[in-house]
Amino acid sequence: MNKVLLLVLLLFFAGVTFGQGILKGKTVDSLSGKPLGLATVTVFRSADTTIISYRLSTPDGDFKVPGIPLHFPCRVVISFSGYGVYRKEFSIDSLDQLDLGTIKMTPDAKSLDEVLVIAERPPVVFKKDTIEFNASAFKTLPNALVEDLLKKLPGVQVDRDGNITVNGKPVNRILVDGKTFFGDDPKMATRNLPANVIDKVQVTDDKDEMLRNGDDNPNNVGKVVNITLKKGIKKGWFGRLYGGGGTDHRFELGGIANVYRDTLQVSVLGYTNNLNKPGFSFSELMQTGGMSRTNSNSASNSISIWNNSSGGSGVSINGINFGGLQNYGGVTTSKGVGFNLNHSPNTKRSFYLQYFRTFVDVERSSGSNLQQFSGDTIITNQSNLDGPVHNTGHIFGAGARLKPDSVNNILINFSYTTAAGNEAKNNDVVSNNNKLGPLSTGNVDQDNLSKLHYLRQSVMYSHLSRKKSGRRFSISEFLDINNKRNNNYTNSDLHFIYPTAFDSVYSQLRQEYIPRTDASLNFNHSEPLSKAITLRSNARYEYSWLHNDITTLNKNGGPDYTEQNPMLTSRFRRSSHRGF
Repeated sequence: MNKVLLLVLLLFFAGVTFGQGILKGKTVDSLSGKPLGLATVTVFRSADTTIISYRLSTPDGDFKVPGIPLHFPCRVVISFSGYGVYRKEFSIDSLDQLDLGTIKMTPDAKSLDEVLVIAERPPVVFKKDTIEFNASAFKTLPNALVEDLLKKLPGVQVDRDGNITVNGKPVNRILVDGKTFFGDDPKMATRNLPANVIDKVQVTDDKDEMLRNGDDNPNNVGKVVNITLKKGIKKGWFGRLYGGGGTDHRFELGGIANVYRDTLQVSVLGYTNNLNKPGFSFSELMQTGGMSRTNSNSASNSISIWNNSSGGSGVSINGINFGGLQNYGGVTTSKGVGFNLNHSPNTKRSFYLQYFRTFVDVERSSGSNLQQFSGDTIITNQSNLDGPVHNTGHIFGAGARLKPDSVNNILINFSYTTAAGNEAKNNDVVSNNNKLGPLSTGNVDQDNLSKLHYLRQSVMYSHLSRKKSGRRFSISEFLDINNKRNNNYTNSDLHFIYPTAFDSVYSQLRQEYIPRTDASLNFNHSEPLSKAITLRSNARYEYSWLHNDITTLNKNGGPDYTEQNPMLTSRFRRSSHRGF
């Protein structure tokens, strides 16, 4: 009985010593008496200013901060943008809650950062249309990245693919110190920058998207996250290097290096392997390599990604092969090298430039032996195929994001892709009958040449009225010019012996020319008629032009292909105009 009583007393004193209390109160404007909603209330330890807990006041100005240890010296700091900071030392003793009553916040013209002591910065601050998180208030592991920090911020979600949402809205871009960081892909910053160099994380509506859409409703657009680095941290680098070797002279080697220095960011990547696969994954090419920019001008993208059970894989983007040719067999050797440069001299101007070159070579040699049985008759068909495949490609890209002033915004993108392919095929064929002897024999040689020229260009301009709030217009144009040309040479020398002896000897050139042009012009205007009503008008014009010409030519007794084969020649034309 005495032991039970002693245990109860110990538990009671432990609850008194280590219990937790609640701090409550209400924030109002000292002049008007109106409540101040979304004020940040932060409780620190008095001794070392370690954050214990924080809350935001309700729209009525009320707040409750739970989880405060009893009998412990604490300090509460209450801040609201445009108002002076309220501080108070306190401790919660015998009662489980402390009511500060009505706290009158005094308007102050000084900025919040000038008023607050650095050690007492609140975890979250609301500044007009911007949410600002103090990175030091959210503890992460020493090797954590920005993505790990974002996962700890209230209202921010990051899925396993690295896509970010804030209060349910997607994050379109991540800026670093107000400037573009390696293009517009948020994952370049979140999955490469360390969290311990971050000072603040600011979230605001994507105003550029609002201008392009002509929509004043922030609920209809995504978010932009601006990461502010700590003072003195304006340069760094990150990257990846891999390599390996094996039997049969198999090897792979590659690397990506990224360097950023204040206003300049450069990515360099290269790879080589003979494993029938690309040097980098599709996501790495799109993000780090900057290939996403060449896909951003219009929706008519051509992307092919494949994998097979033997470990081979391939990536093709708009006619450029980055390794692993699926339809040829043999051993594929892939090489690639390129760079991606960003320059943001200030928040009003940013430029990018990129170049990438690829090489894909295939050495192949294959044979087949097919037997057909009919009673005691066996027909054997043998085929031996060899010949190399060579593909090369170049990608050029350039663009700019310009903001001359607060009311004008210009986006410019340009890309040019050129590719060439050469496939040689030498196929020896033999057919035998075990009773009749040789049935046929011969050789078919093919030389297939292909060329691609692909130009993409877009300009988007938006303007806000200086005279009337809410009035805006935007105009954008897109242009795609895609020219493909294939020349397939075939030389056939086949000899048929049974049942009727004859020769099939011919030389043929099949020319295929597929030029295509797509263009569009878009206009958007918003005119506010009142505070509640806005008149929006949109216009769009689309133009498409496509040719597909196939010409088959035979030799006319000489070395040149001059005799047209009308049965294997065709012409196709299509053009369209669409406006709405």
